[in-house]
Amino acid sequence: MKRSKRKTFAYRPSDKIISRESIVSVILGAAGIIGYYLLLFGSIKTGGTSSPLSGAGGWILLVVSAIGLYFGIQSMKDTAAVMKWKIIGCTCNGIVLAVSVIIFVIGIIAMI
Repeated sequence: MKRSKRKTFAYRPSDKIISRESIVSVILGAAGIIGYYLLLFGSIKTGGTSSPLSGAGGWILLVVSAIGLYFGIQSMKDTAAVMKWKIIGCTCNGIVLAVSVIIFVIGIIAMI
């Protein structure tokens, strides 16, 4: 008999595994939320006159959250992994993206 080289072991939903993509997504989402907390706290502490590095930090957090949301969406393809972590990762990154867009729109309106 010929042995098949296909994967012989498959995860079941009862195994409660957490996919790598969802872990990365949760970590990036948490980093984004903490980062925005620090940026907003710094802005309040300086009376709204933060340095341009704060703006650069906001753009970096936007990119990080977009990458985290991408990993969160990719983790949805793994049907055997625990859904809770997928949802947490997507939600955290979605919140950071929404805050980024809101701050950007407020900045545009303030310039007008």
